[in-house]
Amino acid sequence: MPLSDLVFSDLLILPDGTGRLKGCPDSGQQLVELPGEYADEISDLPNKLTGAFLTSRRDPETGARVGKTTIRFLHQDVHYRAADFEDVNGGRTWFLRRLPEKVPGLSTLGLPPYLCEWLLMRQQRHGLVLVAGAQASGKTTTASALVAGRLEHFGGHGVTFECPAELPLAGAWGEHGYCFQTEIDSEAELAVHIERAHLYASPNVIFIGEIHTRHAATESLRVAMGSRQQLVVATIHGFDVQAALERLLNWARETDGANAAGHLANSLLAVIFQDLECEERLQKVPQFLLLPFPYPGQSNESLMRVQGTRAKLRSCQLHSLGDDMRQIKNIIGRDGLEAI
Repeated sequence: MPLSDLVFSDLLILPDGTGRLKGCPDSGQQLVELPGEYADEISDLPNKLTGAFLTSRRDPETGARVGKTTIRFLHQDVHYRAADFEDVNGGRTWFLRRLPEKVPGLSTLGLPPYLCEWLLMRQQRHGLVLVAGAQASGKTTTASALVAGRLEHFGGHGVTFECPAELPLAGAWGEHGYCFQTEIDSEAELAVHIERAHLYASPNVIFIGEIHTRHAATESLRVAMGSRQQLVVATIHGFDVQAALERLLNWARETDGANAAGHLANSLLAVIFQDLECEERLQKVPQFLLLPFPYPGQSNESLMRVQGTRAKLRSCQLHSLGDDMRQIKNIIGRDGLEAI
C-alpha cells in the first residue's frame, strides 16, 4: 500500500531519514511513527524537496534569489505544502502538509447552515470576508469553498494570490464561472499582481491566501473598497474575531496609519472565526460578525445596527464587538436571515 493510501494530515521527515505522521485517525495531535515498510518511499524525498526548493527560490528570468519559504510539492499524485526547518545541530526536518484533492462544498464543512446561506446570497457581492482561526483550523478550505461557491452560483471570474496554492481552485465553476489560480513569491508583490489583474478584466472574486504582513493587510482593505461588484476573501490567524481584526489593523497601520481603521470600517463585510475543537453545538463557528452593505429591502433597523458596528470599527472599539455578534446571532435565531 503506498503512502498516499494512509490517512494523515502531516508528514514529518526527520534529519535521520525516519518519518512521523500527524493527524492520523484516533491519534489527535500525537506524532505516529511511520511504519518501516514506507522507509524506501520517503528515502529520496529530502533530495527531491531540496531540488524543488532551489528551483522555486530563484527567479526564472533573473536568477535572483526570492524569499519563498513554502512550496507546493507533488508526490504520487498527492499535493503537499512543504517547508523545511534546520535545528541547532544542523539537522534538517521537512514538514509536508497534505492538501485536499478537491474543493468541498461550503455546506459540507460544518458551518451553521444559515451562515453558508448568507455568504452565498447575491447581495453579498462586495467587501472583505475574513476567515479567521488558529493554525490548522481549516481556514483556507473554508475560504476556497466560498470562492468556488460564489463563482458556481453567480458566474464571473475569480483570481487567487497564494503562497503557495493549496486547494485546486483553477478552472471552471458552474456554467458561467471560472477561477484563475496564481502563486506569488511574497505578499510584497500583491499590489502589482492585483493591479495587473484589473488591467485585463476586474475579477468578481479576489482570494488572498493569507494575511500575515502589512502588505497583504493593506491591499486587502484597499482593494475591497474599489468596486461594488468585487468580493475579497482572505484568511488570517487569530484566536477570536477581535484578535484577528486587531492583527489586521496593526499591520495596515504600518502603511496607512490612522486611515487603516476607516478603511476597515468601510470595507468589512464579514468575519468568520472557526475552531475545529469548539463545542459541537456551535458547528465549528463560535463567533461571526456580519455587516451587510445596503441593499433593496433592507430594514431601517438593520441599517442602523450595521452603521453602529462600523462606527465601532472606525473608532477601534474592538473590545465591544462581542455585543454586536451576540445581537446578530439572536436576531437570526428569532427572526431569520432577512432580519439582519
